[in-house]
Amino acid sequence: MNVTISELKEEDLPFLLDLWHDLEVMRYADEFPGLRGWSRSDDPATAWARYQERRAELGPAYTQLILWLRDGTRAGESFVAPLRERYTFGRWEKPAGVPSVMGDIKLLPQYWNQGLGTRGMRQVVEWVFTQTDCELFIVPPHRRNPTAERVYEKAGFVRFTGQRSWRNHKIMELTRGRFWELY
Repeated sequence: MNVTISELKEEDLPFLLDLWHDLEVMRYADEFPGLRGWSRSDDPATAWARYQERRAELGPAYTQLILWLRDGTRAGESFVAPLRERYTFGRWEKPAGVPSVMGDIKLLPQYWNQGLGTRGMRQVVEWVFTQTDCELFIVPPHRRNPTAERVYEKAGFVRFTGQRSWRNHKIMELTRGRFWELY
């Protein structure tokens, strides 16, 4: 089964908000509303307005992506947001002067364990490193979600070893240089 990605459109919001209210999908996920700038508790009109404001302010490194199956079915989402200087995540700190983003990927449960997460994440990685000035892409898999960690590893991320976990999340990193070596 093939998967593609596209940038969020207003008509995707009901799907996205439903996905974020799926308890199975969100079991290991934190919302990180500070990075996103809007929340699953927002109504679609408010969410769309806030997304547009943040996108205008932060540029393409701030992007909500939708994962699609070949038949046009929405299967999941990915989100990337630029990290401000001195951003910390436990013991991890954004390197000074290095354009960096944090992201993740989420799929509806019926699409788990089919390779879609890996294929989708590889597309997200390629999008980030070809459409933005990002030099370092980080993801925060939950320590109790080894499947997510494997998806990120298959997409090229390596675990930051400076901490075991922070609020039950690990940090994994992928540099632009490693991206060009792998892709």
